[in-house]
Amino acid sequence: MRSNPIVQTLGWAVYAIALFLIYHLLVKPAFLDLTWIALLVFLPLLAGFYFLIHPSERRQVLVFTIGFLLLDRALTRVDVKTTAAILIGGAIAVIVIGLLVKWYGRLNWKAVGALVIIALLANVTFNRYTLTALSHFTVTEETDRLYNGDWVDYFPITLYDVDGDGKQEIVTYGNAMELPLPETVEKPETEEEKKALAEKLLHLQPEPVSLYVMRWQDGQLVRMDNKELSPETLALIREQMPTDYPGFPYYTMKDDQLVPNVQRQNYAEAMLQVGTAPYRAFLLDMENIANKLAENKGSMDLRQELGRNYKDLHIIDGVLTGTYDGKPFSGPTDATKLLTTMMLPDGREGLMIMGQHISVMTVEADGSLKEAYVLTRKEAELATAEFIPADIDHDQVDELLLAGKPSYILKPTPEGTWDILWKSADGDDSFRFSNYAAVGNGKAEIIAKAKSWVSTTDSRYLSGFDYTPAGLKENWRIYLPLINVQIGDIDGDQQNEIIGTIYNTHRILVFKQHDIPVIPITIAIFIGLVAYGIVRRVRHA
Repeated sequence: MRSNPIVQTLGWAVYAIALFLIYHLLVKPAFLDLTWIALLVFLPLLAGFYFLIHPSERRQVLVFTIGFLLLDRALTRVDVKTTAAILIGGAIAVIVIGLLVKWYGRLNWKAVGALVIIALLANVTFNRYTLTALSHFTVTEETDRLYNGDWVDYFPITLYDVDGDGKQEIVTYGNAMELPLPETVEKPETEEEKKALAEKLLHLQPEPVSLYVMRWQDGQLVRMDNKELSPETLALIREQMPTDYPGFPYYTMKDDQLVPNVQRQNYAEAMLQVGTAPYRAFLLDMENIANKLAENKGSMDLRQELGRNYKDLHIIDGVLTGTYDGKPFSGPTDATKLLTTMMLPDGREGLMIMGQHISVMTVEADGSLKEAYVLTRKEAELATAEFIPADIDHDQVDELLLAGKPSYILKPTPEGTWDILWKSADGDDSFRFSNYAAVGNGKAEIIAKAKSWVSTTDSRYLSGFDYTPAGLKENWRIYLPLINVQIGDIDGDQQNEIIGTIYNTHRILVFKQHDIPVIPITIAIFIGLVAYGIVRRVRHA
């Protein structure tokens, strides 16, 4: 390359930036979604690029390309446990790859410097593992780890306007402020050390767990002091939390603690006794139910508010009671769980409850209950399903998004039956609805976790869909395995953010949608790079 040294260095830097964007925003998503199809497309492209570069420059360009991608990846894999480990590991990666590029690629030091600087900047300016979301979203916040215990992989998350200021707060559980990080356990050497470690690991101890209410303040999430919240508010917040049993069967959450139900050795030995294992598991379940009944003062389930019109709901002694639009109602039921509400074709708000089957109840004028719709276990897998009512066709009647195996979109008919509007593909156990809400300032859309188009693995990526009579039309995708996804306006800018976490990280991520056409820009950069290569090859010819 015969040019001014400064221009030459800038040229290598621009090439490194283009490589970074093309690899992370085009190549990686293509492989995540298309797998072997992407490989079939990628191999001819590589061959074409190889011959596009003039032989006199081929070694330099190829070594720079491979060296940059290797250094970029090496820096993301550096041990992050201590600052010293980061600095030492990063320095070794820079020196080794830099010298290899210099020696084998016959590049000057300015090109090597451009390679190193861009790779370093790409690894210190933002969170790398959220880069695949950049096509549609930016990560505006990532909390520190909120849970420092060992026994819970994730906690439920919900959004609730705790202080009535129009902004929603993020509510979850944690103990990072109450419990220090667990100590790193060194490998025992002597018999005494092994015995001491075995004794330490053998006995389960209670762990503190608190309600964490996170408020958006000065551009970040800050935990509210629970002392600022009245007991009534705390009770109402806890009602909003999705039903979950963190730590079970080893632990039960009770009175701001994870309390051991069993000890590991006894439990493991008991479960190995095949004949009695089901009975012992049943006893654990019964004990958990008894604790819930005691906590709810005899109610199988209760809600102060549910939907627009239902309040003071209780299921106790086989009777469902509450008020609907201020008027009391009561009726017998075999249900044990209150789920949600949905708008029905007759204009009334139905109450969805779960017993042996799913029932949608309506309140009659005399205060009695009527089963308007039923969904049986033969029709759908209900035990592990989630139910999201949403008016996806905008006719003032809610459809039911059933997240299960398979997932369904069901429409209630005036005749009391369900029409299947959509069903996930046969054999697809990954697809699962998460929400129906507007992301950013757009219109409401279906939020779901879906696997890649081609791959047979169960990896799921958060996606936004529009419902059409022909099926679901994808609007965007975040290539991260997010769980406990919530949608709401937490910063008060009248635009909804996506809030979620990644399994066993206990960090809350906040995604904000942007309007920058990242993918078209990256495609344009790719086309420009190819055009530049063609021009240089023709000029050399």
